[in-house]
Amino acid sequence: TNMAGRGTAIKLGEGIKELGGLQIIGTERHESRRIDLQLRGRSGRQGDPGASVFFISLEDDLMRLFGSERIARVMDRLGAEEGEVISHRWITKAVERAQKKVEMRNFSIRKRLLEYDNVMNQQREIIYSRRRRALMNENIKTEFLEIMDEFIELLYDKFTNKQQHPEDWDLDGLQEFLLRICGIQINKEDFYSIRLDQFSDKLRSILNERYETREQVWTPENMRRIERIAILKTIDERWKEHLREMEEFKEGIHLRGYGQKDPLIEYKTEGFDMFMQLLDRITTEAVEFVFRAEPVQEMEQQMIKRARALKTVHASSEGMGYSGGGEQAQEQKAASHTPVKAEQKVGRNDPCPCGSGKKYKHCHGR
Repeated sequence: TNMAGRGTAIKLGEGIKELGGLQIIGTERHESRRIDLQLRGRSGRQGDPGASVFFISLEDDLMRLFGSERIARVMDRLGAEEGEVISHRWITKAVERAQKKVEMRNFSIRKRLLEYDNVMNQQREIIYSRRRRALMNENIKTEFLEIMDEFIELLYDKFTNKQQHPEDWDLDGLQEFLLRICGIQINKEDFYSIRLDQFSDKLRSILNERYETREQVWTPENMRRIERIAILKTIDERWKEHLREMEEFKEGIHLRGYGQKDPLIEYKTEGFDMFMQLLDRITTEAVEFVFRAEPVQEMEQQMIKRARALKTVHASSEGMGYSGGGEQAQEQKAASHTPVKAEQKVGRNDPCPCGSGKKYKHCHGR
């Protein structure tokens, strides 16, 4: 197959059949028995005559790595000399055993790689399913409200630590987080009067109020477009970043074996943690995109205000701190703005302005 391709038949020329057909001579044995059989199968096809023979050395890589020392000791006991041709069934069986060992090792490697790939396949199915829903679902509002519920659960776990008393909650961190992500200013005192089981409902009412305000600003139709763009854009950017991080993590995971740890188990465990962090980032950034988005006109007005606030002009630096400098600067400014009148230019063939009646080029234009 490596030589001629799968299923390729080498046609015999005129008179080749009478000479015994195609003769296959192999100078080594491949690690895979399948390759050797395919090479043998190049001859004797479709009833044509042919033969095959392989020559190997005990110093070949296959024999050197798998059992050549044992065979060499046996040959020494039998009195075989250096370079002598050895044709014995022990050699054939030793080659087959070596090939089986290599095939088993390669199979375990492929199986291991497949188990690594299955980790990414499971994550890929979840991400693609989310993206497909965001792309095809006509009622994108329901999809975004589910993301908001996930966002509330994220805040619940992060800032309450499932503690029963509000005094143990990180309300300062919650206040700063909501202001930065959602543009919402909350009153911490409102949370001291609620229980842990009321925390999520309190946040949901605050976020829903903000959501309805944004929908009135954007109109429902534009709000649906923003929600769809927010979900798709966030998923695409964060998923590409996650793939790169997982590939870099996979390259060095085998080093965990030196610490008597199974690299596959470590890859699955930390890969799961990284994937959960990915889902949290997608949820947070999608909510931030929708809640912090502003109309183009408002953004332009804010940019103009910032530019005007930063704009400082000095017409002149002369006379600063000295008496009389202001008047001199005003005179120079007035002089610089005095218009200059350009006189009409006389053409070379026009009459000379002196009144001589001659052309300008023959009079004062020389």
